[in-house]
Amino acid sequence: MRIVIADDHAMTRSGVIAALSEMFPIAHIVECSDANTVLAAAKKEKLNLAIVDLFMPGSDGFGFLKKLCKNYPELPVIVLSASDNPKHVRRAIDIGVSGFIHKSSSFEGMHKAINEVLAGGVHWPESLLTENNNNPNQVVDTDSPQMRDALIDGLTKRQLDILSCLAQGMSNKAIASTLFISENTVKTHLKAIMAELGVSNRTEAGVLAEKLGLLSS
Repeated sequence: MRIVIADDHAMTRSGVIAALSEMFPIAHIVECSDANTVLAAAKKEKLNLAIVDLFMPGSDGFGFLKKLCKNYPELPVIVLSASDNPKHVRRAIDIGVSGFIHKSSSFEGMHKAINEVLAGGVHWPESLLTENNNNPNQVVDTDSPQMRDALIDGLTKRQLDILSCLAQGMSNKAIASTLFISENTVKTHLKAIMAELGVSNRTEAGVLAEKLGLLSS
């Protein structure tokens, strides 16, 4: 297994490398300090996992993630960041990363996230999945243009794509095939979508998507 860890802080890299060495004793770990060296490493050899800081020298963060995910779509990418801004998490996930870990996470939390991603799933901070689900029984007024716009704005482009497919009655397998993602990724996105919309199951989410006008999008 070949893993790249990228962070411009040497102390952070050392800590993550120590943790990875304990998790995967025979793994070959490539150490990078900026975005360009990550891209160079990915071009040079086949990597099994990339763990990268969001903001590093030589990159605006999200532009780097776009290049990495676009050029190497089979490479699972996990963002390791000190940012707890939900917008940063949503944007990174929408670009195509497989996970987002806060730098304050425990060793156990990091291990769990990495295993989920290597198994083909997606790891999101639990706070992101629950932050908008404080009132699951809320009544959504879809007749209000302002409410419709607010609900749509709260979802990422990927989530809107999945919701549109859901409104058409597609199964998770069909959605995964249509959007070229795994079924585990679809399930994780659906969990976040239901939390965001305040619905309890995929049927309610599909009905709400139709009311929001996403069926024909």
